[in-house]
Amino acid sequence: MKKQALLLAMIIFTTSAIAAKTPDPLVLQWQAKLQKLAQSPTLGAYALSMRVRAEEALEHLRNAGDKQRPYWQYMTDKRVALAYAEARLEAARNQFFKLQQKHNEILLQATRKNANSVRLELARERLQNAVANEQTHRLQAQSRHYANQAQQAQQIAQQAQQAAQQAGQLAVTQEHAAKLARREARLAIAAVRTMRAQLDHLAASQGAQGMQMTLGDYAFAIGQAALRPQAQVHLGKLIQFVKSAPNKSILVIGYTDSRGQPSANLALSRARARAVAHTLIDAGVKAGRIHVIGRGKADPVASNRTAAGRAKNRRVVVILKNS
Repeated sequence: MKKQALLLAMIIFTTSAIAAKTPDPLVLQWQAKLQKLAQSPTLGAYALSMRVRAEEALEHLRNAGDKQRPYWQYMTDKRVALAYAEARLEAARNQFFKLQQKHNEILLQATRKNANSVRLELARERLQNAVANEQTHRLQAQSRHYANQAQQAQQIAQQAQQAAQQAGQLAVTQEHAAKLARREARLAIAAVRTMRAQLDHLAASQGAQGMQMTLGDYAFAIGQAALRPQAQVHLGKLIQFVKSAPNKSILVIGYTDSRGQPSANLALSRARARAVAHTLIDAGVKAGRIHVIGRGKADPVASNRTAAGRAKNRRVVVILKNS
């Protein structure tokens, strides 16, 4: 009893240590950028849609495995940058619209002033020619005012041109991101097709304890115990294999490669073997026939020094035990 209590305490301690992950500095950095954008008095009201997409990418990054992390790091970085770019662009457009309204109001006021000035000039010419000099100075002042307005309009046009250039750059960036997403989708479809072909061509072989079939690492998500949904529906060969000898016991053994903590590898190998066993039970195999074992990194069938070798070592073996 003391040994069992000590083993249980060690498992709880190891699980707690694994769960206590150090916060990802990149996640914290991008989260801080999004918070800063949301709290910005000048940009906080803009780019709401892209900010939501950036938050979604950030959430994917928090939950991503080792292979998916580079992709979601790239997508998070790009979406945060796009959120800032869209916010600045929308703010510039809003400012341009306000400046355009102001410009139109100034032109309307100037037109009205000009008409009033002409009427006053005619009246003054009829009444007193002496005021001509004063009127001339007034017209010169108005000319300088119009010149200033023209300069402001030119500056507004330059700002609009810069905003258009930023919009073009944003479109190019979004197209690049779309191409990357389409490429990822094509790769995912190809991976599923490859996995289905491998499952459809499973073959039994003679092992030390009886005939056996080996389910490769491709049937599981990276670092996960659950079978991929696409794999669960293509295990017909494996189910037919275990049902071919209904009187024999079934041994389901899970293995991992040598990377990571031994205790974590042992738990993962056992969980994967259990997932396969549950699938067999759901297919009508009697639970009493099945015995589940997790062996962790034990009994490698290839070298753990290469990626290909490690992939071969990550497997679940289903054995029809000899009597």
